[in-house]
Amino acid sequence: MKERNQYGNITLNILLIIMFLIIAVLIYILAGGKIPKTERATGVPSPTQIQTKDEATLSPNVKFSDGLTNPSFSEKYKLDEFGAGTSEREIFDVDVNGDGRNDRITRTRNENGTSHFYYQYKIEINENGNFIDITPEGFRTTEGAECALQKLQFKFKPEFSVIKISRNWQDSWDTPTMAKKTVYSFKDGTLEPTKEQPMKVICDVTDLF
Repeated sequence: MKERNQYGNITLNILLIIMFLIIAVLIYILAGGKIPKTERATGVPSPTQIQTKDEATLSPNVKFSDGLTNPSFSEKYKLDEFGAGTSEREIFDVDVNGDGRNDRITRTRNENGTSHFYYQYKIEINENGNFIDITPEGFRTTEGAECALQKLQFKFKPEFSVIKISRNWQDSWDTPTMAKKTVYSFKDGTLEPTKEQPMKVICDVTDLF
């Protein structure tokens, strides 16, 4: 009888040890010791670690540029008593049509005494010293305190083009609407829209450049 009791105690101790091991393994797994499949097999980061192209592009630390730099002329102007009028004018000497001569792009900032303003653009081709205006209709921005409804960006490589992204106003400045992208290219002495495409419903079109 004594030997049988000793055998039973040994069996019980073994079962208790196995039970403790199982509990320890379960605790380890639940505490995060198990490697997720997305990282264990190939080292590929999990979806929460991947920064999408849109997230990187739309970072609030990235400042928008219309592509015009190093003006040959720049002048600031005094506004009227209401804070309205032309506040700044800049001229950029760039070769638009690829003939080796500097053409001219003028950028003017206009204020209306509120948080809303706009940039007006004028593009002129140099024909033997005479500057011919080839600016398409509506080459200006529409800027608000909350959102921009229209912006332009100039490209010079591989060839000259202008990207315009715009949307319609609806209800309020910060009511998102469908945006449209229009690309202008130099053709037969004029700038013409060569590509149009819908983009997405958005508030600030700046985020789509």
